[in-house]
Amino acid sequence: MGTTIPAARAALGSASIVPTCTVADVAFSNVTMKETVALIHLIVQKGSRPHHICTGNMDHLFLLQKDEEFRRSYETASLVLADGMPIVWMSGISRSPRIRPLKERVAGSDLFWELVQASVGSGLRLFFLGGAPGAADEAKAEAERRFPGCHVVGTYCPPKETFATEPEQAKIRAMIREAAPDVLLVGLGAPKQEKWILRNKERLGVPVSIGVGGTFEMAAGRVRRAPVWMRRVGMEWAYRMVQDPGRLARRYLGNDLPFLVSAMRSTMRTRMAESVGSESMPFPSLQEGK
Repeated sequence: MGTTIPAARAALGSASIVPTCTVADVAFSNVTMKETVALIHLIVQKGSRPHHICTGNMDHLFLLQKDEEFRRSYETASLVLADGMPIVWMSGISRSPRIRPLKERVAGSDLFWELVQASVGSGLRLFFLGGAPGAADEAKAEAERRFPGCHVVGTYCPPKETFATEPEQAKIRAMIREAAPDVLLVGLGAPKQEKWILRNKERLGVPVSIGVGGTFEMAAGRVRRAPVWMRRVGMEWAYRMVQDPGRLARRYLGNDLPFLVSAMRSTMRTRMAESVGSESMPFPSLQEGK
């Protein structure tokens, strides 16, 4: 893990607690899955304030352009994880020595299972909020089947009709406080889940809150996950779109794909300009400043 964990330990009072790599004007945490789980444990054990984690994909990057509150949730996150392979690719377009590309993809749907498994030995307490009706309960049952002894201390799917009312919001907060989880996984969809976390995390008493989108449906087996090879080549979005074309075709083909092309072009221009600039400037002597 190198210096990632010691550096994070020293920076728990700040927003981002690890080195970052900027992609499309968003600072992504340059961490592996293993480091992410270790950092979450560190926050639970040593953090003095509530933290939240964003799991960024191309759809998030598209939405961040016009949604200031959503962007604020990213800017104040302790970790911003690269949930999509295109983000990892864009981070590595340039081979400039000044830029370290992201180490790997850290998908929220994979992090879910890593945390469930970690809770068996560590006692990490998890709470599942959101998802389609019944999905969080089914995800809990599947988690307990796969990893007996895991600590899922509560689930709740708020009704859409009353979700925004103050009585329902008070009920949600009270339920979470009573369960006292270490990690709150919120599956309300973006940007709703990130905004909800930003507005409520100070009143929950939970060390770490994470937006996980449709993870509960995947964990419950309601939505099939793409084969591993499709995830590795960045085509998981296509697999999901085929399963739900009515909801996802416009998002992926009308918004995210054009944005990806534009972002890739912009990233390449920026990195090429940086490379030219670095080549025109002599590197300082190792003796300078001594």
